[in-house]
This record gives sequence, C-alpha cells and structure tokens, in this order.
Amino acid sequence: MSKVSIFMTAGWIGLTCVGVAIAGGFVPRGDDIVVAGAIVAMLACWAMLFTRKADEYTQALWTAAASLAFATLLILFIVLPVAEGLHDSFIMARGGANPDEAQQESLAGLTIAIAIFAFYVGLFWKRLRGA
Repeated sequence: MSKVSIFMTAGWIGLTCVGVAIAGGFVPRGDDIVVAGAIVAMLACWAMLFTRKADEYTQALWTAAASLAFATLLILFIVLPVAEGLHDSFIMARGGANPDEAQQESLAGLTIAIAIFAFYVGLFWKRLRGA
C-alpha cells in the first residue's frame, strides 16, 4: 500500500469517525460512541501526518486542512471566552448560581472537537475543489 493511498484512506476513515462521533452525541448514553469515534479520527490524523509528504497533492491537502484547523482555533480562542462570559453574566443577572467548573471544562473539549472537524472540512473542501 502506497503512502498516498494510506493518506486518502485515513482521510475517509477520519471523516467517517467524526460523523460517528457527532451522531453518538445525539444517542442516549452514547458517550462511548463519541469517544471511540474521536480516538479513531485522531489516529487517522496521525496516519495522515506521517504520510503527508507522499507527493505534492497530499502535501497541499494537509496544508489546507491544517490551516483551516489552526484558523478555527484562533477564532475560537477569541469567541468562546467572550461567549462564556456573556452566558455566565446572563445567568448571574437572572439570579442564578455561578456555573460550575464542569461546564467550563466542556468548552475546552468542544474547542478540540471543532478543530478536528474543521481539519476534515478543510481536507475535503480542498479535495473537492481540486488541489
């Protein structure tokens, strides 16, 4: 199996597993599905990392995907704290209790999940557009 086919197969596997992880979030008690999908998607990213320099096409796909994931992280690092602060202030203004740490930590996991999703969106957007 060539490095190019490993890269392309890992891309499809990763995209499928991201979809499985998203679908698992809508299933009652689907936490195991979400975790399994996320782990396999990250393993697919690692496989693509080690085969990204197989040729110019895979390098261009990797660059587009990594650039979109990085841009997404930059935007989220600005937007999510502002959104969290607004949310907390609205809750406290209504007389609610201060949100607990578990809610705040879930935003960190959400940031990682959105970045991985953005990686695969960037990969397949570049692939559909033609590199």
